[in-house]
Amino acid sequence: MHRYRALLALPGARAPMLLSIAGSMPIGMFGLGILLLVRDTTGSFAEAGRVLGAFSLANACGAVAQGRLMDRLGQGPVLRTAASVHLPALIALVIAAHREAPAALLFLFAVCGGASLPQMPAAMRSLWTTLAESDAQRETAYAVVTIAFEVAVVTAPAIVAAIVAVASPAAAVVTAATLGAGSAVAFTLTGASRRWRGVRHEVGWLGPLVAPGMRTVFLVLIAFGTAIGVVQVAVPAFALARGSDSVSGVLLAALSLGSLGGGLVYGSRDWPGALPPRLAAVLVGIGAAFSLLALPSAYVPLGLLLVLCGVLFAPTVVICSTLLDTVAPPGTATEAFAVSVMAIVAGTAIGNALGGNLIESASYETAVLAAAGIAVLGSGVVIVRRRSLRAGERQLPAG
Repeated sequence: MHRYRALLALPGARAPMLLSIAGSMPIGMFGLGILLLVRDTTGSFAEAGRVLGAFSLANACGAVAQGRLMDRLGQGPVLRTAASVHLPALIALVIAAHREAPAALLFLFAVCGGASLPQMPAAMRSLWTTLAESDAQRETAYAVVTIAFEVAVVTAPAIVAAIVAVASPAAAVVTAATLGAGSAVAFTLTGASRRWRGVRHEVGWLGPLVAPGMRTVFLVLIAFGTAIGVVQVAVPAFALARGSDSVSGVLLAALSLGSLGGGLVYGSRDWPGALPPRLAAVLVGIGAAFSLLALPSAYVPLGLLLVLCGVLFAPTVVICSTLLDTVAPPGTATEAFAVSVMAIVAGTAIGNALGGNLIESASYETAVLAAAGIAVLGSGVVIVRRRSLRAGERQLPAG
């Protein structure tokens, strides 16, 4: 673990890193918290799902907008403004839900709260470009950003469940909003964040996607997210077909557990070779692992295979994040990361819809094999468009 200890020892790195981890927790808390809040007050899971969907979509769009503004105005003004809108919007959502307000009002507050969720992972990722002292250390730092997200995905729902058990869904939502807003404000007061400045640039309305290499990374992450989205629907269908939909949550958590472990291992050492071939190989590995999901007929073997699949998720995200340093136009570091996150979110949404159709029209096996093919297709994108990534290639020493 010496690579991670070295990161913590970097001057000015510890406080913003810990605050960014705290600020990532609400991302995982809101999913269950908002769902339970709206379900309890409206009595409708469908209504709750629509409100949560509005929050998530607004969050994806808001991430890109905040990233662009941070690159131009600095982190402090953007994060503090977002925090000042985010907490009141979520409090308003809680009040509106308990007063049985019209659905349109719930959507409005959800959109405001989602769009203004302070983008701590993107901000911290930008700080690492200046705090890290070498390419290898920077790649480890990007692994930390991914690991923080996976920790939020795995542990945040449990935190929400605990708060709901002793209080209510409303308390869980307000706690998440307070944590997000408070962490963001504290983050902007750290020396590293105050010193960070974006580079003046003009890249038009497309932002970082004006660069061919950035478009390649975007397409790869769309495919990556789509493959995951198909599996996210296929696994609950597997459990439901065997009479226990409650097991699906445990099985899906196995994916995040594997990703957490894969991120820790990947960030702990140097890896030989250039990044684009490594990315292509990892995606082929994901495809192979997904294809094995068609074999099990019981929960335990499937759970073990899901852990195996998840091991390669974090390395894929870290490699793409590292490529952003050189394929994205100068001055777009924060926005480029936000765009890459949006690609995964959009791909996951596409995969969810595709997976549902495949389950309905064909079978679970067809769905997971389709996910495998989509992951391999992402590898094909890397190979076909490898010239666009050459500016981002970095020969990292074997270690």
